[in-house]
Amino acid sequence: LTLCCPLAVRKVIKIMRYFSRVLSAMEPLAQQSGLVDALLYHMTKKPHSVDYEDEISSRVDAIAVVVNLACAEENKIMLVYHPGLLDAIINIANHDPIDEAREHAAIVLMNLAYAEENKVHMVNQDHLLDTLVHLLSDVSPFTRRYASAALFTLACTYANTAVMARHCDGGILEALRKVLLNDPIDEARVNAAEALFNMARNNSDDTVENMGNHPRLLASLAHSVLTDYSADVRAYSARALEWLSADIHHPMPCHRILLKALTTASQWTKTTCIAEALKMQASLSENRKPMVEHPGLLDALAALSLLDGITDDEVKTCAISAIERLSKETSTRHIMVKNEGVMTALTKATFVEDGADDVTPEEGTPNALLMKTALKNLAEHM
Repeated sequence: LTLCCPLAVRKVIKIMRYFSRVLSAMEPLAQQSGLVDALLYHMTKKPHSVDYEDEISSRVDAIAVVVNLACAEENKIMLVYHPGLLDAIINIANHDPIDEAREHAAIVLMNLAYAEENKVHMVNQDHLLDTLVHLLSDVSPFTRRYASAALFTLACTYANTAVMARHCDGGILEALRKVLLNDPIDEARVNAAEALFNMARNNSDDTVENMGNHPRLLASLAHSVLTDYSADVRAYSARALEWLSADIHHPMPCHRILLKALTTASQWTKTTCIAEALKMQASLSENRKPMVEHPGLLDALAALSLLDGITDDEVKTCAISAIERLSKETSTRHIMVKNEGVMTALTKATFVEDGADDVTPEEGTPNALLMKTALKNLAEHM
């Protein structure tokens, strides 16, 4: 591929671009002696002014062949360790003026990241994370989509999340946050939300601290839960908040920020994520006083406790459980009894009015028993 006449070389690479799409041909092609090095040569070759357009086309075709080869599971490990290949892909992703070349480079990084054996190696590769952050703001929507997909798959591994969360003082977190809020492409936002969810789920103490303290990250997740028109974005954002709620507690500095995000996102009732997060928070005694004192949180729990839709039972039960657990904190019972919403929810669930059995919990149900326990706890302050 390097010594023949230029026209023949271009034709061969073009044919190979299409032939490498055949699944059964991917592994034999990649194993062919000298092929990857030849592709690498054409990927990095500087075009001459005379044949500029043709050589640009050949470079794009050569990268496209690597994209196809990287689809095969059998090739992923070999390609990521092939001398010079990852460096060349990173260089193209950062500096190539051709949109299609950068797009292909992003796909290669995404495909290679899907191999479990590659994830830790890639995150520790010089400039790779910087490159993915750079690609998240690329003019090409396809490039942004593939770069965000590479990040969410790299974040599937526990060993990577702390490195990713603290990278460049939160640079990855900020880039994902901006995509989550602003990217017009649904798939890019979904990928960003899933990346943040994976980081929250596969977390270490360092990951939690960096995510919790990152400016506006939790608020952005809450905003996406309520406002994004993609159901997947809303679901992943809610799940990310739920997982972070399992590890952020008083007196961590970011606990107040989490409570604000949960209070904002409490209007989300399509899944139990936010209600479960509030219940989980109320399970720990050290969280109860800050929760009761947090502006709007009791009102949010009361609103969830008063839901009466046919699909609201699980969310409602979580909220009632949270209120019952908060009532165990003696120092804040005087605040709870003064909250109109909480007291309305307690009495409605406990004292069933005549003719209202079809819309309120019957006496003896788990929810009614929880509310009776809460009323008993609060009784001396009424």
